Formats: sequence, structure tokens, C-alpha cells
Amino acid sequence: MPYYKKRTRESYLGKTPESEARRLANIKRGDRKKTPEEAKTEAIKYRETKKKLQDLNIIEFATDPNFLDLSFKERPAQEVILRVIYGLPLNDDQLKIYQKITKNKREFEAGLEKEEAILVLGARSGKSLIASVIALFESTRQKWQKYLNKGESGYAVIVSTRQKQSEQIIQANCLRLMQNSNNLKGLIKDFTMSELTLKNNMKIVSSPCLSDSYRGVPIIFLACDEIGHFFVEGPKADSEILGALLPRMSQFYGAKLILVSTPAGKQGSLWSYYDKGFKEHKRLTAQSDSLFMNPLINKDFLGRERKRDLGNYRREFLAQFSEKVEAFFDSELIKKPFTLAGDLPYKSGYCYSLGLDQSGLSGLDRFALSISHKEGDIAIVDIVRSWETKDLDIILNEIETMAKTYFISEASIDKYSKGYVEYFFKKINIEIKIRPSLAIVFVNLKAKMIQDKLQLPDRPDLKEGLKNTIAVYGKSNQLTIFHERGPTGHADELDAVCGSIFEATREGEQNTGKLLDDISENIKADRRMGRNRRLSSQYDEEMREEADQDWNGPGDQTTPDW
Repeated sequence: MPYYKKRTRESYLGKTPESEARRLANIKRGDRKKTPEEAKTEAIKYRETKKKLQDLNIIEFATDPNFLDLSFKERPAQEVILRVIYGLPLNDDQLKIYQKITKNKREFEAGLEKEEAILVLGARSGKSLIASVIALFESTRQKWQKYLNKGESGYAVIVSTRQKQSEQIIQANCLRLMQNSNNLKGLIKDFTMSELTLKNNMKIVSSPCLSDSYRGVPIIFLACDEIGHFFVEGPKADSEILGALLPRMSQFYGAKLILVSTPAGKQGSLWSYYDKGFKEHKRLTAQSDSLFMNPLINKDFLGRERKRDLGNYRREFLAQFSEKVEAFFDSELIKKPFTLAGDLPYKSGYCYSLGLDQSGLSGLDRFALSISHKEGDIAIVDIVRSWETKDLDIILNEIETMAKTYFISEASIDKYSKGYVEYFFKKINIEIKIRPSLAIVFVNLKAKMIQDKLQLPDRPDLKEGLKNTIAVYGKSNQLTIFHERGPTGHADELDAVCGSIFEATREGEQNTGKLLDDISENIKADRRMGRNRRLSSQYDEEMREEADQDWNGPGDQTTPDW
């Protein structure tokens, strides 16, 4: 006999009306088995949807209210890209858009479906949405079944810079679009954070930029989202990924490769594919700024970004390539300075420096602080703080307490938002001074790291900030520093640390001048050896003219002239 006593059905019921209601409320939805009539109706609807899907083109698939139910009325450039990739006809207005984003006087290979698309687009242009729509469309095509063995799955693979970004493409785009569709939600068989399986046995999967991910699986569609920035995971991460995954597409005639990204430097796979332009058969090559691709974008924000950092604005929103872009700190160098367990108390006999990275008290950026001092040749960071709160009184009270503890009467900040910071910090008797550019303070930080003369608190946010620090070199070899945005902002704590270290070491101002000159000479040497290619003179002239166009000014919400 079994050691347990079999429970009766009544024993599962609640003993009071209240407990029975709670039990019923917790019953998992969908547990009830379908009746034969319901199962038959669902099977008929599934077959009808599959048949209708095969008759739709990409635009009908995207805009039909019974499928994705998207509208390109206010974003016509996105529709043009999809039309050209699938060889659909263009009207006169759409042809003008095509000519603008391709710099082509006529439609190249009109009516011919493309197998490759190189899309160099500004931030918030709808890049991930375009990749998601194509992934869903390709995954619902019956034509792939003849290339697969019975029971074998075909894969639509979307590769992004990081795992979280990859998961958002599946969760926030593909899955959401299907679940909100009357006809497509019935095609979902199963899903996880990074994998969506359809009832036709096709899988839409996402992956960070690792070359061994999905090696060996049959790939019907490959999209590399932000491939221009894969170098943050390694100097050749982009070419290694393409080298590993492209051979997996060889069995499928008509399989598509989409490279979509904001630009970085004139280097790597994105630049190599883009530089060939229209020389390649069955390839669309397009480049466009954010506002043209997405006229709904906030022009006030664009105006502020243009004033804040013109170089970054040109890359991120005008989609212009820089001469060279690379990670500023290598992985081995990042490991060296993190030797401190936490905050250090005040020690008499030393002069302490306060660095701030002030926030506009909006968005993800934080108000950050760092206090540092120097012992001999060693720069030591004593305190690092940042605040998620937008209450400036709370922030000022804590800063005032720390400043008094370390006998500090002035703070170093960047030039942005100087007015309001100076006004409020006078109330707590702290004078404000403007620190040099990020290029100078970061070169000083790197010099200390190379010389092994820096001690930092062992904090994940500082390590992530160093990893996401990018060096950009313009045509005049001028170094610009920017940060890849992480989940908590733009490395605000690290910027504050750099400012406080620069003030604590002082002689950094003299040393960085020579280091910046050395960097410039290295870039010149690279060019002489042919490591950096240039755009044609015609394209250079076009980009200069575009950059010099008059700015309409923040607040002008007019739609661009197509």
C-alpha cells in the first residue's frame, strides 16, 4: 500500500466561502482543456492564418490591422526601407526619400528583392523595430520548410551588443507585436526572455555579440543590431560573429542579412560593408539622420544634445562616421586599480579635492560625487557617491556634510548646467570651478593607471564605466571621450572620479598635453599605413554641407521636407 492517503476532491475545497474564493482566484488560467469544437475552430483559424500570411507582402504584413497593425504615415522613411528590401514599387514621394537616404540619383536594382541591407541610421530611428518586423515576416514564410529536415527548426537570429538589449528586442518588440495581433498571437508556441518559438517550428532568438552563439544552427535571417559598436566586446567581435554565423545561412536561397547601427569609426565590418555602397548586387545601403527617419523625435532634445557635444551629436543623431573609434581602456588595464574596499576616513596633513558630475535632475543620469587626495605619487579615491533622488535639498545636505568632514571649500564640475549648480552651491559655501574637457581628465586617469599610481574603490559601477568609455578621433585627430549608455546612465560616477583625481594631482594638466600629442601622432601614423580609409571626396562634401545647414532651433516641430 502507498505510504500516503489519497485525498478526496472535497479536501481541496476551501472550508469557508472566503478561502474558496481565494483558491479559485489562484487557479492558473488556461488549465481547462479545450472542447473538441474549440480545438477544431482553433485549428481552422490557424490554417487560414497560415494561408493568408503567404499572400501578404512585408508592408501589408506590417500595416494590416489583423497582423502587426503598424502605421508608417508619420515615419515614411521606415516604410521606404522595407519596400526597397523586398523589391516593392515606390511612388514619387517615396522615390525622393529613397534618393535622399541612399545618395543615389535613381533607384538601384528597382523591383529586385535584396538579400543584404546596410542601414546606418541615427539614434531613435526605429532600427530595432525594422529588424523585428523583418524577423517576424521571415519566420512566418513557408518557403524555408523545403530546406529543413523534418522536425528541424529554422532560426531568425538578432545579435545585439549586450544580453539585456538582445532580450528587449525579443520581449519588447517581437513578442509584444505578436501578442497584440489577432491573427499572429495564435502562432506562438512558446517563449522565453531570449527565444520565441512559433507553431511552424521557426525560432526567433536574440544573442549578445559572442561569436559562438548559435553556431551550427540553420539561420534563415540574421540581423546585427548596433554592429558598429560590437567592438566594446573585443576589437574584432563584429567580423568574428559574421564569420561564425554567415556560413549557417548558406542552405537557404534568399536568406537576409541586415546590419543596422548608429555609426562609429571608419573601421570594422559596418564601415567595410557600407563603403562598398551600391557596388554589390542585391544590397541596399542607406544612411539617414534621426529626425528624417523619425520626425516624431523631440527637437528640443536634439538641440540640447547638439550644444552639449557636437561630435557625439553628429555620430548619434546625424549618423556620420568618425575617423576612428575604439575602447579607451583595455580589459587588463581595468583590473589594476581597484584595490580599496570602501570609503576612507579623513587623514590630517592631506589636501582633498571634490569632483562633481552634475545631473539635470531628469532621466537616468545621476548627480555624482567623488573625493580624492594624493599621497606621494599615488592618487587615492576616498569616496564615491551618486543619488537617484531628484530632490536637490537632500543631495546638497549630504554634500555639505562630506565637504566639512574633509575640509573642502571648492568643487570641480563640467561646463554644462553651471548656472544652477553655482547658485545652489554658494548656499553651502562651496565655490565652483570648471574642469578641463573629458579628453584631458580621462587621459590623466589612464596615465595614472598605466603607471600603477591609482587606487580606486572596488565598485561595479566604476568598472562598467571604464569598460564603456569610448575614444573617438575626428578628422583633425582631436580626441573625444564618450560613454556607451548603461542601465544607470552615462558613467556619471566615473566622470566625477576623473575630475577629483585631476584636481588632486594637478600636474596632470602638464602631462596630458604630451599624451594627447602622442595620441595624435599615432593616429597620423595609422593613416600613413593605410589603416583608416576615407570616404570619397563627393561624400565628404555632402556631409560637410549637411553639417553646415542652418539649425531651425529648439522648439520648431515642423516636419522635414522630404
